[in-house]
Amino acid sequence: MFWLVQILVPIGVAVVLPIAIVAIVFRSALASERNRKEIVLAVLEKNPDIDVEQLMKNLKKSEKLIKEKLLARLERGCLCCLMGMAFMVLYFFLGVQGEGFIVVVGAALIAIGIAFLVSYFVGRRMLAKEMEAEQQNMKQE
Repeated sequence: MFWLVQILVPIGVAVVLPIAIVAIVFRSALASERNRKEIVLAVLEKNPDIDVEQLMKNLKKSEKLIKEKLLARLERGCLCCLMGMAFMVLYFFLGVQGEGFIVVVGAALIAIGIAFLVSYFVGRRMLAKEMEAEQQNMKQE
């Protein structure tokens, strides 16, 4: 019986769980699109001479600004680095001993955090003009 659990749990985690997550996200996106269509049809039935393009623009999901995306990268980078440092402190200074798993997780988190931070700083430098243009558009609207 124990060998069956050893086989089924990794299969469930590695195969079934990702498929379930993708299916849930896909169904959610389809339901959202269906709801938007129903709203547009209901509005067009009540007022046929409304501007459809303006209505669709108003119903469109507001996308994050470039600045918000960059700040999210900064936040994730700092968070991952701090969590990685915490794992390293746990291993080296507090004597939490394991099979080296804590060190590997800590190093991976630090590497991911550094990647997010590099992405933030490079993106901030490369997208400075786009952020200014976006801010001017926000002021005009």
